[in-house]
Amino acid sequence: MGCLLYPAGYVPAPLPVPTQTEEDLQIERLAAFCSPSGYYRLTAGDLSELFTDDLSLLQYRQAVLQDVRDCPALIPALERLLDCLDGWEGRGGSSRRGGHDAMAVGFSLDDFSWLDSYLKKVQELDGLFRDLPLKSEGMKALSAQLTGMHESLRYQTVSEDFRSLCAGFVSPAKMRLGFDLDESLKPERVKLLQMEPWQGDVSSKKKPEKRRMMLTRRAIEMDGMLLQRAVASASQDISTFVLRETAVLRSLKKDVLLCLAASGLMKLWREKGMAFCFPELCPAERKVFDMTDMFDPLLLLDGGERAVPNSLTMEEGGEILLLTGANQGGKTVFLLSVALTQFLGQLGFPVPAARAALSPVKNILTVFAPNGQQYGRRGLLTEEATRIARTVGALERESMVLFNEPLTGTGPNETRDLSAEVIAVCMAAGARGIWVTHVHELAIFRSRLTETLPWGSRLGSIRVLLNEQNGFTYHVVRGEPEGVSHAEDALKRGGITL
Repeated sequence: MGCLLYPAGYVPAPLPVPTQTEEDLQIERLAAFCSPSGYYRLTAGDLSELFTDDLSLLQYRQAVLQDVRDCPALIPALERLLDCLDGWEGRGGSSRRGGHDAMAVGFSLDDFSWLDSYLKKVQELDGLFRDLPLKSEGMKALSAQLTGMHESLRYQTVSEDFRSLCAGFVSPAKMRLGFDLDESLKPERVKLLQMEPWQGDVSSKKKPEKRRMMLTRRAIEMDGMLLQRAVASASQDISTFVLRETAVLRSLKKDVLLCLAASGLMKLWREKGMAFCFPELCPAERKVFDMTDMFDPLLLLDGGERAVPNSLTMEEGGEILLLTGANQGGKTVFLLSVALTQFLGQLGFPVPAARAALSPVKNILTVFAPNGQQYGRRGLLTEEATRIARTVGALERESMVLFNEPLTGTGPNETRDLSAEVIAVCMAAGARGIWVTHVHELAIFRSRLTETLPWGSRLGSIRVLLNEQNGFTYHVVRGEPEGVSHAEDALKRGGITL
């Protein structure tokens, strides 16, 4: 059996997500919300580890998470499995005082309780998963693993022996030991044979007389040593057995966490009345990005009630879109919608859209305007130039690039010219994505860029749609900028016409 989110025998190929992308897309915040609880916490790295462009692997994961979506009883079963895995993982073997030759009279039966718990949990988990209507290979394999553990000869033998020989481990009255003596009559091997439970005092209603221990100190020490060695030996065998039997299941802990994370996202979207789906997966060379009623999932975190959905279809073969519009009109939210939809789709997760089709990308590259704490004494333009250079250096034919009003640390003309050069590089590389800008001339003069670069990605224009009163609709549509410049748009919204 392979991992729950990986087919059997699959060796993951790393497809790293840049740290800057994780920060700009707020993946850490998304991971914190997806975490099943404060104790079971996911990180941005945990989500990013799943990022892949392998279509067969994404289809495999989609099938697993469709089981999570379609089978409500699977959620509590996974939650119970997670609790069991955490208990088994936390017991790497009990700490014991002294070695085999220690003269300790103290001993612990914790490992006997651990074995009893293991036997009960395996039976319980098999019962929880056995009759679920599972369809995916991953979930069926998990259910089969639990059934195999429960029905194995090892389980049956250990269960029968434990019930008959160790029935009194909770409150033992007698422990029967077996040991071999060497030539000097010292214990050489010792073994715990049986424990009998204490049944209570049923001999008489009178207060029983105290039993006298007519033993020498040496006899007491010898008795304690034999008992401690016998229990320690049995405890070590129990630890080894339980850890060996649960090794495969314990390797699935993070996979179970991520399945529950996807379940939490779907539950939130369902409660907020937002449509979601598993995207149709298209070959990478087609460069498909076709979304209906897509929304930014970050808006619904921390109590957000609704998100305005938008639809977007990029031209196949690669397209870079110049997005213009008024401040506070929803440009950044739209950019995050596109980025997170692509990101979640390449985890194998459901995406925040009513209908979706996408091709996987090699990487998602972002350049968002840095804040003052990020660039410090280096200067805004220097920091922006560094980020753009890093992004350009990582460009591939199957890259998605997302620029959120870059190059704000210089004048309008310099911003337009530098932006045009960077966009030309992205087009020539065949990348696809969105460039948010307040320099409307950049969108108006895009025909010059297209003439200069007749190959590579195409260059399109989208804008934030305003209503008749020049108010925000938070909808993004294809079209040229409504104004000549950002400043003119701002005056127009204030009722001033030049």
